[in-house]
Amino acid sequence: MDWAAVSAISGMFAAIAVVLSVVYLAVQVRRNTLAMHSQAHHLTTIALAETAATIASSEELSRIYRLGLATPDKLDEDQFFRFAAIGTSQFRTFENLFFQYHSGLVSEDYWVAHRENILWFYHCPGMQIWWKDKRLAFSKNFREFLETSEAGDVSSPETRRI
Repeated sequence: MDWAAVSAISGMFAAIAVVLSVVYLAVQVRRNTLAMHSQAHHLTTIALAETAATIASSEELSRIYRLGLATPDKLDEDQFFRFAAIGTSQFRTFENLFFQYHSGLVSEDYWVAHRENILWFYHCPGMQIWWKDKRLAFSKNFREFLETSEAGDVSSPETRRI
């Protein structure tokens, strides 16, 4: 066998190795992408559940939050401060979900389901008061998403209680 044949055979093996490497890398990238999507979904779900659990952890906090959403004028200054702290936590999670969706890390289905909640909470009277003070603490894109929405963008807002 001459050197040309040896070179051709080794070139063929090198080409096969490159193709196998590219296929392997594609599989690994796909698995990593799926893992990132799963993690973004999981962490957002945990954060939303933790906020709900915090609100439900005490009767007083639940009452403050409920009143704060619908009739914030019934809260004293300290109670409104607690309501605002919950709102900040909640809307930080909403902003993160908004970012994850626009980064392609959460599904359209997951986003659409939570978009309803985000807009419903945003258009509550107490959140509107809170938002005037806190809006600049959130990203420009998230502010625009909220501020260009209308209460009518939420399905049956008048019958929804929470």
